[in-house]
Amino acid sequence: MTTVPETLPRTHARSASVGARPRPDRRKVWLAAAVGIPASAVFMFLAVRGADLGTVWTTLQDVHPLPVLGAVGCMGVVYWLQASRWRRIALTGASHRQFFEMVVAGVAVNNVLPGRIGDWLRARWVSRGAFSYGRGVATVVFDRGFDLLVLFGFLLATVPFVTDERWVDRIVLGGLVAVGLLALGIAGARSYTRRRPGMRRRRGVVRRFVRDVLDGLSEPLGAARTQELVAISVAAWLVWALAALLVARAVGIELTVLQAVFLTGAINLGVAIPSSPGFVGTYQWLGVSALALFGIGQESALAFAIVLQAVWYVPTTVMGLVLLLTRTRRTWNDTAAVPSAGS
Repeated sequence: MTTVPETLPRTHARSASVGARPRPDRRKVWLAAAVGIPASAVFMFLAVRGADLGTVWTTLQDVHPLPVLGAVGCMGVVYWLQASRWRRIALTGASHRQFFEMVVAGVAVNNVLPGRIGDWLRARWVSRGAFSYGRGVATVVFDRGFDLLVLFGFLLATVPFVTDERWVDRIVLGGLVAVGLLALGIAGARSYTRRRPGMRRRRGVVRRFVRDVLDGLSEPLGAARTQELVAISVAAWLVWALAALLVARAVGIELTVLQAVFLTGAINLGVAIPSSPGFVGTYQWLGVSALALFGIGQESALAFAIVLQAVWYVPTTVMGLVLLLTRTRRTWNDTAAVPSAGS
């Protein structure tokens, strides 16, 4: 997989940082909501249809708290590892803690707003004072790309041992298409920037933004650093699988490691389906459908999906919104201007 360069070019980083910074189109946000919210409603209906909600409520009341607390801690480790990976991609002067805060704040925004606005904001926060917004977007694309690659690998490795259901095949096919599009996009960006080096000063705001994204996507890493980023990604999602095991135990379900890894890939790739903020509805349908493959009843599976979503949704939303409302947001911008000498 091709990734961003060992260091982002500093020769024009300062001047580029005040260049193109288009804001997310409000029409796209409303379009995402118009498509995603009804889709989530449909998936929620499919998840609860025929279920005994009284049994689900009883299961939720009987949840064991210690495994749930362990799962919450695991989710914190997941975000910490993802922050470490993103920091190694972006290479700004912000600390690991600040990257962690930006990751959590971005997730919080995605939890409450449609259209993945949190990812656009992450690109804005990381780029201020360090490089252009377009290059910030490129760092987020690569950050998400590593997740996509690893989750697709998890699903591909476990599906032959788990199921041959058609809906799973569709997720596998969707993952393959997404990985292929990412690879083609990177290859296309590299080809374009090599053929058309051009002069930045003659471009308008939008063209400069697009060019900065292409520049960020076109500069590869060395093999060693790519392997490091893949290893961090694998570790992060294995910790997520551990959280799923703990939640399953909390609601009285016993899963194998193989099944937990399959769930990790299926649920997290599946939520790429257009849905409401926080994947409400989509998450429950995926949890119920995936656990049905292992003979888990609908009520227990629905309780599992609700708790699993809660262990990351509630803490990230609360903590992220607190970060957005405090001075911490300003410190991301202030320290990003300090060049980083290493990882």
